[in-house]
Amino acid sequence: MVTKDTENLAPLFSVIIPTYNYADTLPRAIKSVLLQAGDDFDLLVVDDGSTDDTPDVVKEILDREGDVFRFIQKKNSGVAATRNYGIDKTKGKYLIFLDADDEMTPNALAHYRKHLKGDPTIGMLVGDHIARDSTGYEKEHRIISIPDEPKDRLVSYLLDKSFGLASSAVAISRDVFSTYRFPKKFRGSEDISMFAYILARFKVIPTNAHSAIMHKHDDSLRHNVTHAVAVGLSLVEEVFDQERIPEECQVLKKDFFSQRCLSLFRTLFLAGHYSEGRAFYYQAIRKKSSVLFHGSYLIKYLRSWF
Repeated sequence: MVTKDTENLAPLFSVIIPTYNYADTLPRAIKSVLLQAGDDFDLLVVDDGSTDDTPDVVKEILDREGDVFRFIQKKNSGVAATRNYGIDKTKGKYLIFLDADDEMTPNALAHYRKHLKGDPTIGMLVGDHIARDSTGYEKEHRIISIPDEPKDRLVSYLLDKSFGLASSAVAISRDVFSTYRFPKKFRGSEDISMFAYILARFKVIPTNAHSAIMHKHDDSLRHNVTHAVAVGLSLVEEVFDQERIPEECQVLKKDFFSQRCLSLFRTLFLAGHYSEGRAFYYQAIRKKSSVLFHGSYLIKYLRSWF
């Protein structure tokens, strides 16, 4: 952890925890960062206008642990704006955005350090992660390799979904944010356009080691539905902005539109909003007729009528 003697120097890592009404889980997230070894990182907790007892919880930790991290409160503006705020308030060469209900694995920073040595051109380091639900059931998400070519990366991430990315399990170079920030107009799915931009423009390296434990719970699932519908298909234009995504990758836009429709259909189906979900399913078919041969989605569509 960066100390008073070195706080004016730019650390290698800045960990940013945006939080909004997560007083119950925030201590776990903070503890997971403070337990990391090394003196080349700092921690910033940004309270996005919480209405619970988050300030009291953080004050208690600071009183007990000492002045080992910074805490800033601001008016509610959503996670994208809060992450962008954290970018401006930190100096780390690589930024880690840890969700307040997740936690870093004990050796996460050590694994990142190992892959950064001797290669300052890396735009993003990608760690594996574990998804844990409220019953304790765990699912491991491994990323063995990432394609070298930008187009192949976008196909794998956006369309084939052969690898997934999680904000709590990646370290992103500060250079990435000199030309693009998390889109504040979205209060959900903001990671998708950011990850697409990085995959299309920067060097991305998998660490082949666990970096985070993602905690899934009913509240987060409800938020997923609300945010997904609010963002809707506007995400397609954000992801394939012509100033950020190379021309050779623009041919994927049609397929991503269809894939996004299917994703919204699935999200709404699982939430029991069948009529709304079918509307997106129809759009997917109109854009790409081969969607009809996607058996899992067809089965969900038929089940939505019964």
